[in-house]
Amino acid sequence: MHAFERCAEPGCSSPRFHGSDRCLAHHPDPGAASASAQALLLDGNGGKDLSVAGLSVEGQDLSRRKYIGCSFIGAAFKNVLFTGSTFLLCFFDGASFEACDFSGANVQFGSFGGSEIVNVSFESAELIHCNFDGARIRETTFNGSNLYDSRFIRGEIDRCDFENCDLKRVYFIPAKQSGVSFKGSNTMEAIKDLEHLYL
Repeated sequence: MHAFERCAEPGCSSPRFHGSDRCLAHHPDPGAASASAQALLLDGNGGKDLSVAGLSVEGQDLSRRKYIGCSFIGAAFKNVLFTGSTFLLCFFDGASFEACDFSGANVQFGSFGGSEIVNVSFESAELIHCNFDGARIRETTFNGSNLYDSRFIRGEIDRCDFENCDLKRVYFIPAKQSGVSFKGSNTMEAIKDLEHLYL
C-alpha cells in the first residue's frame, strides 16, 4: 500500500494531493488539480495509490472500476454511482456521501471512519473488514450485503436497513441508534457489546 506523504505547507498535516507537494487546500491552483483528479477517477480502469483527499465529486459514474490503496479522506460525493466497483485498502475517513449508490460494490479493508453517509445504497455489496466507526449514517440501506468483520462502533445510525445481511463478526455498538431494521439478518453472530470482542 502506498504511504501518503504530508503537505509541504508548514504546520499542515493533511495528505498531499495527487501530483503535488501540497494538499488541495494549499494547492496553488485547486480548480485545475480537482479537474485533473476527476479525470483520473473517471479513467475506465480505476486507479492505484491515488491521494485525492478533499476532492468534491458530483453526478459522476464511477461504476465498475477498481481502486487500490487510494485516499479519499475528507472528500465529498453527491449523486455518484459506485455500482459494481472494487475498493481495496481505500480510505474514506471524514468523507461525506449523499444520494450515492454502492450497490454490488466490493469494498475490502475500507475505512469510512467519521464519515457522513446519507441516503446511500450498499445493497448486495461485499463490505469485508470495513470500518464505519464514528460514522453518522442516515436513511441508508445495506440490504443483502455481506458485512463480515466490519465495525460500526460509537457512530450514529438512523432509519437504516440491514435486512438479509451477513453480520458474522460485525461489531455493532453504535453510540446512537433509531429506526434500524435487521429483518432476516443473523444478528446472533454480531458483537453488540465490548465484553464479547474477538481478540
